[in-house]
Amino acid sequence: MDFGLTEEQQAVADLATQILTDKVDMERLMAIEASDEWFDRDAYQALADAGLVGIALGEDIGGGGLDIVAFGQALTAQGLTVAPMPLLPTGMAALAIDTYGSDELRQAILPGVCAGSTVLTYAVQEPNDDRLGTPSTAFADGTITGTKSVVEFFTHADHLVVSTDQGLAVVDGPGADPTITATEGSSTRKEPVHLLEFAGTPATLLGGGPDAVGWLVDRATACLCATQLGVTEKALQLTAAYTTEREQFGRPIATFQAVVQRLADQYINIGGIRLNSTNVLWRLAHDLDVDEDLPVAKWWASERATDVAHATQHCHGGMGVSVDYPLYRYTLWNKHIATSLGGGTQQLRRLGQALATG
Repeated sequence: MDFGLTEEQQAVADLATQILTDKVDMERLMAIEASDEWFDRDAYQALADAGLVGIALGEDIGGGGLDIVAFGQALTAQGLTVAPMPLLPTGMAALAIDTYGSDELRQAILPGVCAGSTVLTYAVQEPNDDRLGTPSTAFADGTITGTKSVVEFFTHADHLVVSTDQGLAVVDGPGADPTITATEGSSTRKEPVHLLEFAGTPATLLGGGPDAVGWLVDRATACLCATQLGVTEKALQLTAAYTTEREQFGRPIATFQAVVQRLADQYINIGGIRLNSTNVLWRLAHDLDVDEDLPVAKWWASERATDVAHATQHCHGGMGVSVDYPLYRYTLWNKHIATSLGGGTQQLRRLGQALATG
């Protein structure tokens, strides 16, 4: 077991960080927040042009042919810059189509994903039901019926990958389909999300059967952990810099024992997030079981990440909640990721079930 990045994976990490750091700053984020859409199209297209959006997809459709570990490096870079873009939903939906779709479907959709012109998303969560692996949304006679919640980038998506009782199904984007009722809401990070009601919506069933649902949920959860790593790392970096410069009683507050100890605890927490997120990505890349490892990783990316959010806000005082200061956004992203696809309590239940049945 070697968690060290390969040369190609490290190149992905370096390139994604460089592109997003160059493209995304406070001025850019505030301009997007003031606009009508939560989407940095310029930064996203730059990633696509560099081959990073499709880095884990097959080379025959324009992808990079690397693994989910490489894609996780791009997501960590997104977390470092909190760049609003559909990198994770597009990447996960595309990976499902690449793995379980027919060659005809792959050739029709995935080249556009790699080029940045096609946006995808996935819908796996259902209202008041945390059993993500056994959806109640039904597929029958080429249509789906059911309700999905917290669907990201629905209005931008050309296609959706939806979990059903028969497996994963591909649905065309919103358009004017009267069989889809969409109700818009807002997530913790102020991102538009939708509640979707499907009433006999035409869909194409992918291969893999019901097992493909768990396959997608596992990979999406692992990639959320990779994104949270970037979010928490940057939050701690911001706090270390701030406490070094902020003075009280004639000296930097970073010299106060209480502050040092609080941030040292968060350094350990982030180390745990890094170790566990790297572990599950590595295991998925090598087709190993993650029934016990994945809930542990998401628990760290939920519970311990929440500790990071609280500590970094506390050490910033009132500055931490200023919309003109970066930390505000990292805290909102942290909270969004912590609860997405199941928070800490759900992960402990899943771990308990895995241990009981293992």
